[in-house]
Formats: sequence, structure tokens, C-alpha cells
Amino acid sequence: MKILIYPALPADQLAQLEAVAGEATLVNAQSEEEAIAAVADADGMIGRITPPILAAAKQLRWLQTPMAGLERYMFPELVASDLTMCNMAGIYSDIIADQVLMYILMFARGEHLLFRRQLERRWDPDVPVIHLADQTLGVVGLGGIGSEVARRGHAHAMRVVAVDARRTERPDYVDELWSTDRLDDLLDIADFLVLCVPQTPETAKLIRAPQLARMKKSAYLINISRGIVVDLADLTAALQAGEIAGAGLDVFEVEPLPADHPLWGMENVLITPHMAGDSPHVVSRRIGVIADNLRRFVNGEPLRNVIDKAMWF
Repeated sequence: MKILIYPALPADQLAQLEAVAGEATLVNAQSEEEAIAAVADADGMIGRITPPILAAAKQLRWLQTPMAGLERYMFPELVASDLTMCNMAGIYSDIIADQVLMYILMFARGEHLLFRRQLERRWDPDVPVIHLADQTLGVVGLGGIGSEVARRGHAHAMRVVAVDARRTERPDYVDELWSTDRLDDLLDIADFLVLCVPQTPETAKLIRAPQLARMKKSAYLINISRGIVVDLADLTAALQAGEIAGAGLDVFEVEPLPADHPLWGMENVLITPHMAGDSPHVVSRRIGVIADNLRRFVNGEPLRNVIDKAMWF
């Protein structure tokens, strides 16, 4: 059995894969040209496949991507192929959910206002506060990240309602689980609406002016999924018009967010620079998933994180 790795992994990570590869040969390709030359008789591949690499493959059966979100990875020939494809789902779930909880707590305790006053050296404790047990947390997408967001909301005694495209069995930390065709119903009731969906053709521009208009004027939108899921101009207009109370945003349609964009100056907007997934544990988690799936593949065991290529997740 032969496994192609491209781009090449550093020596320490390669050693972790060699430890579980058994008799399989690992080819750690240093260039796309080397990968194209090596892929013809490869059974599996770890890394980023390109159209030329896929075209040169003759017996490739398994593809392990190094990413969770695949919007910059997919191409038509790959979707149409019979490859079994796996992603990195799960390695960011708790990390990003903590970021979501930070936004929620900051809005609930008025910290988005108090921090500005701290910079002004101004003692003024008069801010609106929100009791989380009175609030409904709406989670759009109950995958790994969405589930961890829901757990944190449940732990803070929030009512948790989620919609999901696939999941039908309600976990005990979710009060109600609906199909995605009830997104409008979720928009009507959520006090904090958290977007946890992957970027797919179906989720692009999922939230636009009509959806924002359905939300409560007291509601907050939190987006840690992908920027294209929310129409930036429509969101800006809704915030300027007071249609929703505020937003916590880690991702944007245009990144970096231009320095002159109105969102920067809004005191009811929390902006972070697409870093919600940052953690000292990400690299070790990624190579851990890759090593585990490599071991499973060479031993003929079921693989983790198999995706539906047509749906991109």
C-alpha cells in the first residue's frame, strides 16, 4: 500500500504517521510535480489534492484533507470522483465554542460598553445587563461546533433551540431540534443567534435583509462560520437601523475588514480577526486525526469524519 502526502509534512509529524503506517509506504512529496509523479499507484493521499494530481491518480481510494471547512478545497472533478474523503471536523469545536461564549457573556454583562469606558478612564457602571436564564440561544448547525455552543448555553440555563440539515436525534443539552426549513421560526425566537454552518452552495448568503428583519430588535447575531454566510451590507444596514441589538463577528465577506468600514465604529459590534479557531492544541489535534485515520485505512477499519462531497461536509 502507498500513501502520498502533499504538501510535505515536517519530520516530527511524518514520524507520527510512520509509527502507525505498518507496511504502507509513505511518500512525503516536496512539490506538486513530485506529487503528480507519485500519485499514479497511490492508494491514499493526505493533504491538498489539485485537479492535475487527481487526473494522474489511477487507484486512489482515500483522501484525508487537513482542513475542516472545504470551500477552498472542492472542485467539480473531485466531487464527481469515487474517492472516500475525510476532513478535520471536531478539532476546533470546543475552541470556537469558547469564543462564542465570550461574545454572549460580553453582551450579557455590558462588557462591550464597559471596555470602551475603561479605555476612556471613565467610571460609569450604568449598562444594560441580560440574565442568560431568560434567553433563548438559537444554534444554526448542530455539528461539532454547534453542539459545543449548545452545551455552553445549556450550562448557563439558556433555552437552546437548534436547526440542522442532517441531525434528527435531539441531544439532552438541546431543548428543541428542528430541520433547517424552520430557520425562520428560529429567527423569530432567538435572543442570541449563532451561525455554525459550513460554507456550502446552500449556506452562501443564508442571512440577508429578510432574515435580519425577522429577528427580535433585542437579539444578537454571532457568526463564527464563514463570512459569506451573512450578507455584510445587509447586516451593516440592519445594525445601523437598530433592527437587531448587536453582533459578534469573527468572519466577514471581505477579509481583512476594511479600516473604514462602519462596523468598526459601532459600540454594539464585537469584531475579532478570524481567529476563533486559534489554540496551541490545533496542530497536535490535526496530526492526531490524520494518524488515526491512516491507521484505520491501512487496517481496513471504518474511517473518521467521512464527508458527503456533494454537500462539502
